[in-house]
This record gives sequence, structure tokens and C-alpha cells, in this order.
Amino acid sequence: MQIIEKFTTNNENYKSGRRIAVKGLMIHSVGTPQPDPEVFARIFNDPSGRPNGRQVGVHAFAGSDGKVIQTLPWDYRAWHCGSGSRGSGNDTHIGVELTEPRTIKYTGGASFTDNDPANTKAFVMATYKVGVDLFAHLCTKFNLNPLADGVIISHAEGCKRGIASNHGDVEHLWKFFGLTMDQFRQDIQAAMTGASPAVPPPPAPDQTVSPAPAPAIQPDKTVPFNLMGRRLDIPGVIRDGRTFAHVRPLLEGLGFEVGLLDGVVEVRAGGGLKPDSARKINVTPEELTILQKIVHAEARGEDEIGQILVVNVIFNRVRGKGFPDTIKEVVFQKNQFEPTRNGAYEAANPGPATINAVNKALTGLDYSKGALFFMSRRAITAESWHERALTRLFDHGGHRFYK
Repeated sequence: MQIIEKFTTNNENYKSGRRIAVKGLMIHSVGTPQPDPEVFARIFNDPSGRPNGRQVGVHAFAGSDGKVIQTLPWDYRAWHCGSGSRGSGNDTHIGVELTEPRTIKYTGGASFTDNDPANTKAFVMATYKVGVDLFAHLCTKFNLNPLADGVIISHAEGCKRGIASNHGDVEHLWKFFGLTMDQFRQDIQAAMTGASPAVPPPPAPDQTVSPAPAPAIQPDKTVPFNLMGRRLDIPGVIRDGRTFAHVRPLLEGLGFEVGLLDGVVEVRAGGGLKPDSARKINVTPEELTILQKIVHAEARGEDEIGQILVVNVIFNRVRGKGFPDTIKEVVFQKNQFEPTRNGAYEAANPGPATINAVNKALTGLDYSKGALFFMSRRAITAESWHERALTRLFDHGGHRFYK
């Protein structure tokens, strides 16, 4: 493990200089598939990305290669876990974020798909080991007993204790690899005493045999499908007990529309992506008005998808870490949405198209690919903060989207 000091001197947490008496350590997971801890250090140090007036920060980010980027002095107060009914862990606990592999893709909340289980496991096990070593170091430094109640906790455990906001990390990821917070605490204790930790061994190298390539599908060869009582012959072939068929005619046979959006095949129902009920957000009348006005101000003249994307970005921030927890706070966060500063928001008069787009977004319709930022394409230069510090996702209409 290597601790590298790169203090976020532009961040409000650093500039406020507030100190805490360290009583514990809280482990987080970044909640986005970005393995490089230095990326987060840069984002949290940029005043335009984490503006003054919102104390969002963390003490360190840890990667799978043993590198720990320390972004704040350990005894500085950081806004890393929010608060609950019994106060805030920000006042007592150091916060450390473990990075996550590129091999996963979040589908909503703490749910994700794993595109490469072997490499995902290797990455998670490696960051777990870095977390153990770092927390053993910090327990020694601050004379903490890792097995004592409430000393070593996850963000999810902090929520249950009433001192953190409602997040599922780190258990949302660890549980798939046999890792628990109880084991984490025991391994920290073992590391402090020089004993061998009981962390599960690293996964063996992937020795799975690659499947044979799919056979070529000839247009004149078809496979019969029974689609809810209706026979449909789809170009395809059956080989070795497996069916290979063209996806598009199969989906169209089910009544879906299939198209291409920014290089990604999109499956649509009724003129738009099939809504995801798991991502549906209930809003108050005040929040609905805020969404309609900000969408009108930001995306007036954009098509329906372009307007829905603005709502998607707002919702992604509400669900994500490092941003406020409500729609109103996200929209009015300092230096984030230009129309709230230049008068365009106040002057906005949303019409039927905007209102309809917002309503569709509220059903869970999401084109964003997890985007957290967007910028006018006309204003982008090579020196733009978005281009330097963020990951570019796609362009749509007059905007470029990033995370």
C-alpha cells in the first residue's frame, strides 16, 4: 500500500479547516465503474465540479493496485456520509472510498450487471486488501480498536445506525464475493497484530474455454419461434443444442421498435424505451414544477430524448454519491445549472412537449447511460473542465454527456 497526499485544496472541506476527534472509520464504494482513484481526486478538487457551499468530500480514494490517494488530512471533517436520525458520521469518522472496476455496469440504485466476473472478483478482492491495510494503519495511528462497536463501519451500516444517508455500499458489491464487514473488521485486527488475515484467496486465473464462434446465419435458413401463440420464422440456425438467430426481427415480432441511438441499439416500445419501473421516482408538486422549468430552460429546442436526458442527469445525481439528495438541491446546487444563475429558469414557461418529456422520465425512461454532467457542444474546448476531468459518454442534440 502506498499513501499519496494530493489534498483537494479547492474543496470546501479542506478550506473550512474543521477538525474532528477521530472515533472511527467508514468504508465506502464509489458507486461508479471507475478504477482510478486519481480521477476522483481531480473531480473533488475542481471548484466548478464541487462548488463552494456544498461540503462534499472524502479523506481518501483507494485503488486495486495499492495506491491510496489521500485528499484531506485525516482529522479534517469531510462531508462523506450525510446524516441520519442520530446525527452524522461526518463528525466522528474518517471516510475512505474504494474504487470499482470497469467490468460492471449499474442498472439502477445499487443494482448492476457484471460483464467479466473473473476480473471483477480480482479487482474487488484487491481493493478489499488495500482497505484492510489502510484501515489497519489508521487504527494504529488513532489508537482505534477495529473490533469495538461502531468503530469500523460501512456506509450502509452507518445508515442503520442513524448517522448516514441511505446507501448500500460496500455490501452491495462485496456480498457477491463472500466478503462481509465482520470479516473486514477481523482482517484489520489480524493485520495490526501481524497475523495472517482470513481474506479469501485471490481468484485463480481464468481457465474457461472460449465458446466456439457463432455460425453464420443465412437469410434463407430460419428457426420457428412461438411468440405468445403466434408463429414467427426468424433467420437463424440451431447447432449443438443452441439457437442462433437475428435479434432485430425477433424483437420486432414482439412489437418492439429497434433503432440506433449514438452507436447503441435501443429497443423501444410505444415510441420510446420501455420504462423501467424500478427506476421510477415519485416527486412532489414543487419538484415537478422545478423539473419542468429546468428542462425547458436547459433543453428548449431539443427533441424529446434531449429533454428526457436532462431529467435523467438530475435523477442520476439524486441517486448517486457526491451530490445532494433531493431534486431541488441538485437543480439549485451552486454553479451547476446555468439557467438558475442567468434568469432563464425564472423566465421558463414549459409547454406541452416539455411537460410530456418530464412525465415520461418520471416513469423510469432513461437514455443517460449513467451520465452525471452535460455541456453545450458549442461551448466545449480542449481545455474545458468536462473534457479534462470527466469520462465522455455520448453526444445528443446540442449537448455532450459525461460521468
